[in-house]
Amino acid sequence: MCRKRLNFVPHFTLTISPQGPIVDAAVMISIARVKALEAAGKPHPEAQKVRALIDTGASITGVDPTVLKALGISQTGEAEIHTPSTGGTPVKVPTYDVTIGIYEGRPGQGHFISDTIQVTETDLSRHGFQVLIGTDVLAKCLFHYNGAEGFFTLCY
Repeated sequence: MCRKRLNFVPHFTLTISPQGPIVDAAVMISIARVKALEAAGKPHPEAQKVRALIDTGASITGVDPTVLKALGISQTGEAEIHTPSTGGTPVKVPTYDVTIGIYEGRPGQGHFISDTIQVTETDLSRHGFQVLIGTDVLAKCLFHYNGAEGFFTLCY
């Protein structure tokens, strides 16, 4: 585990909730968009604080449309995704360029900030969280899930 072998690597450990490995996170406009707005002397939207489920079965991060709408960003493309409910037929969904921040319980403490990534618009309104963090974000981290002990660790 990263705590024992890599003491110098930033990490945090949290308890697994009944929903799974849930983290506090923020969704922000892309870094390039922030720079362009600042260069033009225009304000940029505040980061949207969200609850996020770490989902190792998702290859791309999904964000609820209410979060994307609050950021006021436009669709940048489309992706074909497979889900258990779509079977062998992929579904086309809108994509957006954002930056994701993952926080250790409290914003601003022990945080990981992604590069700009392309996320899918995913209706998560019934689930109690607004983001599914996929392996596109986890590719920059070490994720240790200890179900037997009831905790997970994220190193970045």
